[in-house]
Amino acid sequence: MYPRSVGLAAPRFVHSCTIKNNSSGPIRVQILYKGPAAQGTGDHQETSVADIPIGGTYQAKERVTNHGSYQTRKEIAGIKVVRVNGQKHQLLAPFDGVNGVELNWLFIIDNWQIHSLNPNATNGLF
Repeated sequence: MYPRSVGLAAPRFVHSCTIKNNSSGPIRVQILYKGPAAQGTGDHQETSVADIPIGGTYQAKERVTNHGSYQTRKEIAGIKVVRVNGQKHQLLAPFDGVNGVELNWLFIIDNWQIHSLNPNATNGLF
């Protein structure tokens, strides 16, 4: 008889990404990063805000927390889009298509939603 084993799912984190604006207007994007706090327990969150023109892109770079003798990567926990007319969209982790640790994921924003895409896959959204 074989011993019982328990399988755990692989982590599904995005550490950095490219955001492309395929909508018909300029947008403001807010990226929420989350990771362990530098001291003590709990999580530390920070945000990054970018204005992206029609057809433009923004590169959300990786963020880290310095713990003194080592560093940890923060994950992108959410993306919020605000359009000029005030309409808002939000996408929270875990993101569609992410099956492991991703260092440069792709998010495409159109007039209706935020798409989570593998940047190495072939698709028709470009």
